[in-house]
Amino acid sequence: MTLARHITCYWGNYSPLFIICLAISVLILVPETLFARTRPVTSLPDELPVPDIYGFTIANSRDNLLAYFSLKNGCPPEVQTALGTGISVRYVYELELQSPRFLLKKVLSQRTVIRTITFDNLKEEYQVSFGPDTPRVICVKTLKEAESIAFEINDVAVIPLSRLIKGEMYILRVRAKIEKASSSLPFRNLMEIFSSWGYQTKWHEIQFNY
Repeated sequence: MTLARHITCYWGNYSPLFIICLAISVLILVPETLFARTRPVTSLPDELPVPDIYGFTIANSRDNLLAYFSLKNGCPPEVQTALGTGISVRYVYELELQSPRFLLKKVLSQRTVIRTITFDNLKEEYQVSFGPDTPRVICVKTLKEAESIAFEINDVAVIPLSRLIKGEMYILRVRAKIEKASSSLPFRNLMEIFSSWGYQTKWHEIQFNY
């Protein structure tokens, strides 16, 4: 009897169901390293730039301590979409002057600067509103111009120099918040449901001696 015939006769003694179960058991028990495997590759999207403060500096006039800073990446896609649908976007800049003490920091001054950008679809122009100290509105044609006005903050009077002590150390902090302003458009409540976003930067600090 040839070897091939012997094997055929040997397996013929078993039912087809037994042979199938045996084959499955072999596949389970054989180490997976004997089989080539292709692992799926997940492509992560590039991290989008986030709003943040930069160029934070201080100076002084004859009477006051002044702050200067800028906001970058202040119009991410969600903000641009909101502006295009008529939602006003408010940029709130918070400044805080502290006097460090042992285990404590005394707050000497707090200031808030607000810029609000609105797109007028009828006039096809952007309106930048100032507040709360000097309320006024500037109209420009492009978003880039509106960003320049809303994101470049200069000459913010933080505190009178007369309140600072010579030789003392101080900490000036600033951060920015981006939020939806109230809208007078029809269906504004529905629009707000589909545009629930907001941004807040971290605190940026300058430590200085007067």
